[in-house]
Amino acid sequence: MNPLQLGGETHELMKEFWRLADSARTETEYLADAKLRQLADVPLPVLRKIFVQYRYFTIFYITDLALLVARLPFGKLRSLMADFLNDELGNGDNFGAHERLYDDFLLSIGLGSSDIERHANSNNLLLVGDLQKRVETRPLAYAVGLRGMGVECLCQVYLSAMHSHFTKTPAIRAMHSELAWKFWDIHTGVVDIAHREKLKAAIQTFVTETPAHLPELVQGYKDAKQIFDQFWDNIYADNLAAVGTSRRQVSASSEAS
Repeated sequence: MNPLQLGGETHELMKEFWRLADSARTETEYLADAKLRQLADVPLPVLRKIFVQYRYFTIFYITDLALLVARLPFGKLRSLMADFLNDELGNGDNFGAHERLYDDFLLSIGLGSSDIERHANSNNLLLVGDLQKRVETRPLAYAVGLRGMGVECLCQVYLSAMHSHFTKTPAIRAMHSELAWKFWDIHTGVVDIAHREKLKAAIQTFVTETPAHLPELVQGYKDAKQIFDQFWDNIYADNLAAVGTSRRQVSASSEAS
């Protein structure tokens, strides 16, 4: 029998959900590492293009989080989501807002303001636009799974893998001390880990109070993973030729020497 169809056995339903969440996170960690390890040997111009693409996910996430807070009823989960939103917006300091910190990093790797404002992959703009529409129109529990839990948990996996690999490139290593690292310090450190643990407790309360939320929550989380994976697939489709060219150049240089 499908655990999601079992009558009021909320405890068992939640155990099944956390098994699903842990499994999805493990799979995401594997896929993220497999995709992002390519960043270790691509030239700086390609890295810049990839970094600019991710900027749009960050910007849309902040707005979507605000929409989610507006929809949630008063309670533990709403207060926690509002706390996360406050962090994203810099806790009252616009210079500490995460989209600003990310732009600081982009500027520090040599991108100009006009480059930063460049349009993203058109398919990815459609994806993040669709995400925002789902947050506004789909059932609340679905929106929580999609943009509350899904992005908060899965996004951090990709950012950690991304950071682990791109910091190995010779160009980044050469300019390491000159780069604006605060965005990465936040998203690859203890802050995001603490967020995840607090969120897990709040989700537990959210579903325990209303067990009927669980199926939609699960579906939102599943869709978050699928969309986030597609987002990165689109980024690599745009830059795969450049990555391949870089590797061939490195190989040819090694053979010549």
